[in-house]
Amino acid sequence: MNNNNAASENHSQPVPSQEGTLQDYIEVILRGKRTILVSVIIVLTGVALYTFFTKPVYESTAMVLVDTKGQQTALRLFDVTGIGAVKNVKNELEILKSRSLTEAVARRLLETRYTDVMRQEKILIIEPLTDAGREDTVSSVTQIAKRLEKAVEFDPVRDSDVIKITAKSTQAREAALIANTFAQIYYDRNMFTSRTRSRAVREFLEDQLKAKKTALDESENALQQYMEQHGIVSLDDEAKKIIGQLSELEAQRDAADISIQSLTKTLTSYQEQLANEEPNVVKVIREANDPYIRLLQEQLAKLEVQRDVTIAQNPSYAGQEIYMHKLKEIDDQADALRTKLQKRTEEFIQSLIPGQRITGQTNDPASFLSEAKQKIIELQIELQALHVKKMALTNVIGQYEKQFESIPQKNIQFARLQRSRLSNEKLYLLVEEKFHESAIKEKSEFGYIDIIDPAYVPIEPVSPRIPMNLALGALLGLMLGIGLTFFHEYLDVRIRTPEDLEKKGYVTLTAVALMNEEIQRFEGRTKLERDGLHVDTHLLSYLNPISSIAESYRRLRTKIQYAQVDRPVQSMLVTSPNPGEGKSTTVSNLAVTFAQAGKKVILIDTDLRRPSLHSEFGMDKQPGLTELLINNSPLEIVVRKTPLENLDIVCCGTIPPNPAETLGSQRMKHLIEELKGTYDVLLLDSPPVLAVTDPTILSTIVDGVIIVVSSNRTRIDTLDRSVELIQSVGGKCLGLVLNNFDLRMVYGGYYRYYKYKYYNYGYGYQYGTYGSGNGKEEKVESKEA
Repeated sequence: MNNNNAASENHSQPVPSQEGTLQDYIEVILRGKRTILVSVIIVLTGVALYTFFTKPVYESTAMVLVDTKGQQTALRLFDVTGIGAVKNVKNELEILKSRSLTEAVARRLLETRYTDVMRQEKILIIEPLTDAGREDTVSSVTQIAKRLEKAVEFDPVRDSDVIKITAKSTQAREAALIANTFAQIYYDRNMFTSRTRSRAVREFLEDQLKAKKTALDESENALQQYMEQHGIVSLDDEAKKIIGQLSELEAQRDAADISIQSLTKTLTSYQEQLANEEPNVVKVIREANDPYIRLLQEQLAKLEVQRDVTIAQNPSYAGQEIYMHKLKEIDDQADALRTKLQKRTEEFIQSLIPGQRITGQTNDPASFLSEAKQKIIELQIELQALHVKKMALTNVIGQYEKQFESIPQKNIQFARLQRSRLSNEKLYLLVEEKFHESAIKEKSEFGYIDIIDPAYVPIEPVSPRIPMNLALGALLGLMLGIGLTFFHEYLDVRIRTPEDLEKKGYVTLTAVALMNEEIQRFEGRTKLERDGLHVDTHLLSYLNPISSIAESYRRLRTKIQYAQVDRPVQSMLVTSPNPGEGKSTTVSNLAVTFAQAGKKVILIDTDLRRPSLHSEFGMDKQPGLTELLINNSPLEIVVRKTPLENLDIVCCGTIPPNPAETLGSQRMKHLIEELKGTYDVLLLDSPPVLAVTDPTILSTIVDGVIIVVSSNRTRIDTLDRSVELIQSVGGKCLGLVLNNFDLRMVYGGYYRYYKYKYYNYGYGYQYGTYGSGNGKEEKVESKEA
């Protein structure tokens, strides 16, 4: 075929490889199945050893809820330490990861020592590490904290305010203990922080209570000593009345003063903290001074003082109608003022913080800030009211001081002592009452952290996960094996399949499978006697003409016959790039198939260096081609007849000292022309192309060259070089024969046998005759792949 010739002749340079198909990739994997299997076994074994010898790791999780919705605005926004009390989940995660909390957990674990006291099961994470031959009793808090940071993870639950505290350990009980200890320490710290403000008020009142108790004790002792020294038993009724009223008013004034100090502490804390959040808060606080509110507060304070004085001055009128009527008038006026004051206060706050409700809870940080401003203004207004009340009480006390001075001089000192004792006693009782209230309020603060799910002792370890590890090991081994296979395929430039040749632009005339299975049927013999000749067992076209191997050579014969329609190919040179690739076997079988087709064929051994045709047919190599060319021996003596009709052979003869010159002589050219007149087909067996120059010389005197390549042996670059050498001297490459084609190794099974159509079609079983060593014929059954 002209197109085939053109393709061959134009292939002086390699053609770029075509992009691989899915089928190509599958074939690569099938070829590398052994590598893949070994890789899977090695990796899987390593993973299995690691999995079964690794200590199991247990995991336990505690869950805590961050709930700030139920807290008061002030507590949600600030604490005494200045840390914001609006605790979003991110802030809480940082608190959980803090060094101080981790060290607190470490100290708690050091105190616990055992996960199970009855079993004396120690907490491993606090166990010491041997260092330079010294073994401590326990690890330090810092060392344990570092280990805890690696052993514990904190993860927020999506779309919720829940945080998962997950601890890992090689002991199941220890994992649960660590997670629960973290949750408990976190809960305790949050409760402590939430009670900070109430605790500060309680501590302040506690100090005041102690001071007032001391003052009361001192005034009682002073009064007792004075009475014993001067023999005074009691005062007259008028003096007692004045002293009682003064002590009552002074106690109220001192109580107001204590309240002022307590509120001032709280207000100062709010102002300092809120000023850090919003610089403009100072301006807002300064504006919290409405004259109308102050006037209402002064009037209300005067009414409250007037009511207290009325009760103190008229103790004997209690329950009388006129007395009750007067108190009711005062109470009504006071209630009216309180209503006005409340309304005015709300309006004033609304004017300072527009767009916000006066009460209520919200989760918006901006709203929290506004509510904090509202709280500050309310405290400011409350302080103003206390100052007004204190001032009013001070004025009334001044009036009673004048009456007190009217007591007779001899009783004045006793009256003062009595007055001091009563005042301290009443103040002590007031402070004591407020102290108990603040203590109850402190205890009622529970923070905003709840442990909703404690950690439980896990039953199954989380790692190693045996099924997953083994599956991953197998997958990793499979991927590694496939990767190595493709890497080897990338580096391997050997020819394997007809497709490899086609991708490079070469014409594949036929592919001949390995002959091992066919030759094994000869019971290991390399020679068989047939028709008086000891024929090589590779000559299957002669020994078993209907075998699949013989069919491959018949296909080669057919393609050669139609290679050039206008000018049939008569003389052909069969060669290969390297020795041992099957060129002599190929040319011998090809000669037999031509002879079986009725063509008169002459087979000439032109390999004057390592001849082998005489061995293939069991003949002597002398006389041969050398005697014909050098000694001018008659053609009739040199040409050997074979038992196979139409096939003659010319062996190499004596090996000459200069084979290249002998083959390149004019006598050789004349011989070829002379034989063309006698024979239909001339087949020349030559040395390898890359080994010597003989094939390139002979390629110029024949009609075409057939190159034999061996599957899994011949490199594509050596084939390219061989074709280039032949074409460089004007030789014509008819095509290639792929020899030793192993279907099993290349395609992984016999199912590809038919697809490539390199072998004959067959159904069931074939029958063929093989020559036995004794010359008899035996019928052999062979199943075609």
